[in-house]
Amino acid sequence: MGHISRRRFLKIAGFGAGAAALATGGARTLQAMAGKPAAGTTRTVPTSCDICFWKCNAIAHVRDGQLWKIVGNPDDPLSRGRLCPRGTGGIGAHFDPSRLRPR
Repeated sequence: MGHISRRRFLKIAGFGAGAAALATGGARTLQAMAGKPAAGTTRTVPTSCDICFWKCNAIAHVRDGQLWKIVGNPDDPLSRGRLCPRGTGGIGAHFDPSRLRPR
């Protein structure tokens, strides 16, 4: 067996993982996303990330009344328009079925 470089191994592994994801139903999702454009309006809401103690300013994008995307606010002198992985994962925390919610 010949020598295989790390780069070549990662390329092959990435291709295999992508092919497996498409084979398990990802193709239908990609077709659905490509086939129809987003309906309705998208509005932006200035907010702050409340996941950690830095409290970075963010901009929440709301599409059809549902939270769609969270990005950093470029006017924030602390974060300069960037959010850490915790901040960008805020959508997952928002839609988590087991999160605490106000009554």
